[in-house]
This record gives sequence, C-alpha cells and structure tokens, in this order.
Amino acid sequence: MTSRFDLTITQDPDAVRAAQGLRHAVFVEERGQSRPNARPLTEADAFDTDADHVILRDKQAPKLGVIATARLGRGCQYTAQEFDVSALQATGRPIVELGRTCLHPAYRGGLAAVTLFTGILDHLAGQDLGYLIGTASFDGADPSRHLPALRALRATALAPEDLRPVARGPDAVSLDGPVDRLHMRDVPSLIKSYLRAGAWVGEGAWVDHAFDTVDVCIVLDMARLRLPRAAQLARAGACVAQTTRAEG
Repeated sequence: MTSRFDLTITQDPDAVRAAQGLRHAVFVEERGQSRPNARPLTEADAFDTDADHVILRDKQAPKLGVIATARLGRGCQYTAQEFDVSALQATGRPIVELGRTCLHPAYRGGLAAVTLFTGILDHLAGQDLGYLIGTASFDGADPSRHLPALRALRATALAPEDLRPVARGPDAVSLDGPVDRLHMRDVPSLIKSYLRAGAWVGEGAWVDHAFDTVDVCIVLDMARLRLPRAAQLARAGACVAQTTRAEG
C-alpha cells in the first residue's frame, strides 16, 4: 500500500511550534478558547515542554503542513485538573497522558484520525505502560445539550470502580438520569474510536468554559488494547512513522 501520511513523534521545537499552530486554529479560532498565549498564532501550555508530540502530515497536500496532532506526557497532571484520578494512580502502574488531540477540518472522520490513533498506540505498545488516560470533548459548554449522549456513553463504557476517574470540583456534572443507548449516535467519532480500542470513560463530565467544551475522561488499559479493523488497515501501510528527538 502506498503511504499517503507521514507520522512523526518528536520534541523538535520547530515541529512542536507547527503542531501548536494547528492547535491555535482549532482551539482558538474555531472554539474561541480564551486562555492567554505567549506566542502569536500558537496554542501552548506548560505541559508541552517535556511531552512527545505526535504530528501527522499529508504527502499529497504538503502546503497544509500539520494536519493532525496529539500530545503524550508521563503521568496524568493535566487530566487531574478535571478528574480525581487517585484510584488509577493507586495501581502503581505507569500512566501516559494523551491530550491536545486535534485535526484539520478537511481530515476529520476519515483515515487521518485512524492513522493518528494507530501511530500513537503503536508507539506506546512496546513501552510496558499500564494505562493511557486523557480527556475527550463534546463541543459546546452547555452540559444539558449533551446529557442524553453522555448518559448513553456512561451506560456503555463506564470504567471499573477500582480504576474509575471521577469528575471533580464546581464544574463537575452528574450524569444520573434516564438512559437511551440510541443516543450513542451523538457521541463524537473520536470518542467512539477510543471505545473500539477498548477504552472506558470515567464518572461524570466536566465543563471547560475556556475551551467551550464538556469533557469526559478516557481510560485505556493497555493490556486490553484492541485495534479496530480500520486501524489494522492503517497499520498495514497508510503511514510511515518516525520518532525524533530535539538535540541540545
């Protein structure tokens, strides 16, 4: 199969700034994210420095630059701002945090998302990790709008109690109430991709007013990882992956 996408996992400063540029386009320009930013036309935070950045480019459209990105960091400090993750930490197993995942609008819901996720899982598979954790979002910070889908998601994929993250603080949202699993159709496709790989969700949701989203916590036990059929095809040859490090 001819490779269309190029996937790189890197800490190279120039590549990271390019990824932060896509994040700016998605999280700031599209969603009205209001957090202060030191660099023009980039979206960055303190968690970027020590993280690995997953960057996807389309060889057929090189002028677009980065068309998808995600961030991988050790531990769960970012997620812990929204969810109590003490049960997961108590296992003593290594945790890696997935965050800042976004795609160029032209590539959402297609092979690019599958390729990005497959590249991440392949990168992590040989690292003797316990869990992959992170937050995933519903667009729009009005939780009432998303309650039917959130309740269906909770009923379908709630994490075991001894591992379960729980939404914390005044922005936490209870998901108690009637459940109609037909509303799983309204769950974002990226979250469904995580579920197909074997992921669970934590208890409750969290309203992120700055990003104009409602977040759920995603937990994937790497021991129960399973790749969907589309991801298996992507692994077979849809991308070429490289891992690079910044020097100095």
